[in-house]
Order: sequence, then structure tokens, then C-alpha cells
Amino acid sequence: MRKFILMAGIISCTTWVWAQQIVPCATDEVYVEMTRKFPELKQEEEKANQIAATYVNLQKKGVIRYFPVVFHVIHKWGMENISQAQLNDAIRVLNEDFRKAAGTKGGSSTDPLSIDMEYEFRLAQFDPNGQPTNGVNRIYSTGTDNAQDQQKALSYWDSKKYFNVWIVNTIYNGGSGTILGYAQFPFQINQYGSTDGVMLRADQAGVIDLGSTGQSGRTLTHEAGHWVGLYHPFQGGCVGNTPSNCSSQGDQVCDTPPVSTSTNGCPGTRNSCTNDSPDLPDQIRNYMDYADGNCMNIYTPGQKTRSSSLLNSYRSIAFSAANLSAIGLNADGTYKNLTASATKAPYSFGFNVASLWSTGWTIENYMSPGDSGWAVNNLVSVQGTGCMSAQNIKNNRLNIRNAFISPNIDITTLAAPTLSFYLAYAKRLTVSGDRLRIYISNNYGRTELLVREILAAEMETGTMSANAFTPGTGEWKKFNIDLTPYKSYTNCRIKFELKSLKGNNIFIDEFSISTPTSVEELLKQSLQFAFYPNPAHNRATVSITNSEEQTLEMSVADISGRLVIQMPTQNLETGTHQVEIPLGDLQSGMYLLQVKTPKGTFNHKFLIN
Repeated sequence: MRKFILMAGIISCTTWVWAQQIVPCATDEVYVEMTRKFPELKQEEEKANQIAATYVNLQKKGVIRYFPVVFHVIHKWGMENISQAQLNDAIRVLNEDFRKAAGTKGGSSTDPLSIDMEYEFRLAQFDPNGQPTNGVNRIYSTGTDNAQDQQKALSYWDSKKYFNVWIVNTIYNGGSGTILGYAQFPFQINQYGSTDGVMLRADQAGVIDLGSTGQSGRTLTHEAGHWVGLYHPFQGGCVGNTPSNCSSQGDQVCDTPPVSTSTNGCPGTRNSCTNDSPDLPDQIRNYMDYADGNCMNIYTPGQKTRSSSLLNSYRSIAFSAANLSAIGLNADGTYKNLTASATKAPYSFGFNVASLWSTGWTIENYMSPGDSGWAVNNLVSVQGTGCMSAQNIKNNRLNIRNAFISPNIDITTLAAPTLSFYLAYAKRLTVSGDRLRIYISNNYGRTELLVREILAAEMETGTMSANAFTPGTGEWKKFNIDLTPYKSYTNCRIKFELKSLKGNNIFIDEFSISTPTSVEELLKQSLQFAFYPNPAHNRATVSITNSEEQTLEMSVADISGRLVIQMPTQNLETGTHQVEIPLGDLQSGMYLLQVKTPKGTFNHKFLIN
């Protein structure tokens, strides 16, 4: 990751001037601007530094401080509306870096000064009103472009209790360059509490999805370092260079050698200050310098001591036992158990409503407004008066993500819970690659597991068309998904997420979580059986997942029961298999696929058109 240095001291209220194009961190520059508005900040800073200089860290080794985190994602239906998975990945990087986790870049550091800071970060489980949350607020605003502190007012939680991180598309820089992030120091919280936290570009959170792999997610680690009280090691240049002044000048940490200017890239060695005593090389891998993200791997004991003093003085409420309990954490950093949902399985919902208001269902159209994202459709249904649909044909961009989510449901009431729903879909182009991902959560979506991904070929129930698809009576397909591995979930939440890749409209109806009512359904469910496309034409595909090696026999009969196709016996190993069935010689009409397994036999109806 190429990083460059800010021109120091050339800042006004409306215009910042940058020396180069990439600005890794604007914390110092934002702070200078704040001191112009509130000169008393400098006095608070001096007080904080005096506390840090005389502080003796008596924190026992192995005592971890936990900080509740909330992400405020400010977006305009773009890629900056990043996924829960990417935000969780950002938390992962933070914790690995601050804990010097084994098997990670920081954990593999051989520098004798590399230390476990013993700070950990947790997504909040309860919001300021005591309501369960996934630790993420999503807010639509064009202010996601060229974002400044004023955008933080769109969504803010008490900074004395939460670590606020605002995710935006771009950060204001006066018209030139690219700022990756900035933070506030602990001693600013009393004057600037409502903006306390970190402002971060969406591509700097974690390393998956939109996250920049070259940055390794370390921009947030760096900014969190400021948030716990650390300066840049190049603060003031080659000052704080002797044992007598290292705790009062520069970064005011004695085991980080002074640095003349910030580090770029990942040089093998560098010694930009030769006036220090003893003369030591730059600590280029320190998280608070500007080396490449995949180069950084060091926090030092001195940095831990300094940050510990400022956390005790300014952020003690955040990691206090009372606050952690209020936001849903136990003293050991684990999450408290949530109260079981009042909604019990079996549960069904037919979307026969004008809107989802007060039903417990929610829509999260991450990248599309209502006209092309998910919405209640009162014109089409399997039965009843409505369904959920996404007018996907209107999406002209690739990789558009939109979702809708069920209420929390206690499924511990069922011995063999099964998710069922009907789906209708058509392609727009031969290359349409839409996919429906179905996630399950037991904690309001803070963590989600992918239980099924249905690709376009398997979803297809209607004929490919450049016109908007609306399903007819016979153009629906039922899906069954075994939820038995999750039968302990007391707050089961199902999310349907469509990833759009040049496809047509999609419809979902008749959601239910119940127990299968027949042996055939149980057998199909255990094999994760899928048949597509349906209706079929020249050929069809059967997908089966074996938990153990077994032999299967498949045949096709017409509606009168006459055998028309006998497939060769299939000896299938453990895993997922796709078996093609040639249908080119069969006329249009209804047919029956019979599947024989060592554990039983089941039938599946399909249509040829």
C-alpha cells in the first residue's frame, strides 16, 4: 500500500493542502483544526500527557479490557454499504493485532518489543435503549461522499460507552488526495464527545468483499491506536531522542525510537534519526507508523503503558463491568444469552400484507432503493394475496446485494426443523449469474452462517426473457432446507440475500419453519436434493449431497407411470454431486423422477416445456 505524508501546518477551516495523493491518516490535521475552535484542548492534552508520563502500569497480565463497538454505515445504495461479514472481519483484524494473536502477522513478530496490548473489541449486543442489535446502523445519506465530522450526527451512540466507527465512501480532503481514516484522542472526549471515534473509508474495513487486501485491514488498527491514546512515532520528527526527554517529546513513548518522517512501503532497515541516544533504527513495523498494512506488526510495552493511562483517565466507563453488562457482554468478553424469542416454531408467513410494518420482517436493500430491491408484491403469489419480490431486471450494475429478513423465531420447539419456501425466477441473459444466499443467525444478525446458496440455473422456473418476468401458476418451485444443525437456536433469524448478476425478477412466497410431514420429505431434505431447471427442456440436473458413500438409482416415468428413462446406477462418494438427466427425446408434459437410495425412495414431479 503506497502511503504519503501530509504537508504539516497548512490547514484552514475550509481547505486542506496535501503533499501527495494518498493520506493514510488525517488525525493530526483534524486535531489541529479542533484546537483552533477549542484552544482549551491543548491544556487538556498537556494534562493527559503529564498523567501518561508519570503513570505506572499496574494492570495485571492476562486482564483483558473489552470495548463495545458500533459501526455506523453511511451509504447511498453503493458498494460502501458493506456487508456484516466485512464488518466482522474488521473486528477480527483489530483483535488479532491488539492481542498479538498466534498465527497472525502480529503474532509472528520476532521483535522483542512486540507485545500483547490485551485490548479486545466486541460488536455491541444491545443498543443505548437496551434493545438487541447486530452492532451496525445503516443510514442513507449522500454525505457518505467527502464525509466530515458533521455526518457523524446522522448516527451516534454515547462515546463514553461505545467505540463509534463511521464507515463512509470517501472522506473530505479539500479537493485533492485520498484520506483513508482519522480518529480522536481520548483527551478530546469532553469537548468533542459527539464526534469521538473513527471515520473510515469502507474499503479500509477488513480484507474481504470491498476490503483492500493490500492494506490488510490495518488502517482501523492504526486509527484505533489513536483512539486509545497513541501518537505517530514521527510526531515532531527527531525529538524525544534521549532518556531524559523521550517521555515528554515526540510520541512520548520511550521504546519507540524517534522517526524523522513517516515510513512508506516496507523497507528492510531505516534510520531516519541519528541523534537519538542510543542510536536505534526506525521501528518501521509499528502500527502507528505509515508502513504498508501487511508490514505492520508491533505495539510496544511503552505504547501499552501510555494508552492504559489515558484509557483509565478518559475511557474507563467503556470497559467497566457495568457498561459491558449493559451492552450484552459478560466479564470474560463472551456474549450474554439472549432471551428466547416469543415467536415459536412451527411458524409460517405468506406475505399477504400491504407492508411488512409490525410483522417482524425487515428489508435491507443494501444497494438498491425500493423500486429494484426487495418489496412486498400484492400482484403475484403462490396462494393468498402477496409475496416478496425484487424487480431485479432494473439493476444494471453487477454484484448488487439486497436482502429481506425474517423475525426471530424459537425453533427449539421442533425436533427436525425445516425451512420451506416457494421461489420463481427467470434469467435475462444466458450469462445471468444471479444467486440467492440464505443465512441463519441466532444473535440478531451479528454473526451469520450461510446455509444454502442457490445459483441461477437451480432457481430458474421461467423462460429466459429480456422483458420483466412475472411467474404464472406453474412457474414456482419449492425448496426445503434442513435446519436440524441449528435446532438449539432460540432466536433463529433467516436472511434471503440476492446477489444480482444480469438476471431477471425473483419472487419468494409461503415461508415456513416446521417439521417435515412425510418420510419422502425427510429423505429429500437429508440429501439436500435439488432438481433444476423446472420446467426443463433438453436436459435437467439433479444435485445431491451425501454424508456417506452410497448407491443411487434414478428413473423417469410419465404421468401414467410408464418408465421412459432408466439412468445408470450411480455410486456416489461423500460430498455434493450433480447428475445430468437427458430429456431431449421426451415430449412436453408432466413427469416423475424416482430416486432410490439405501435408506428409501422418493419421487419428484417436474415439467418439460
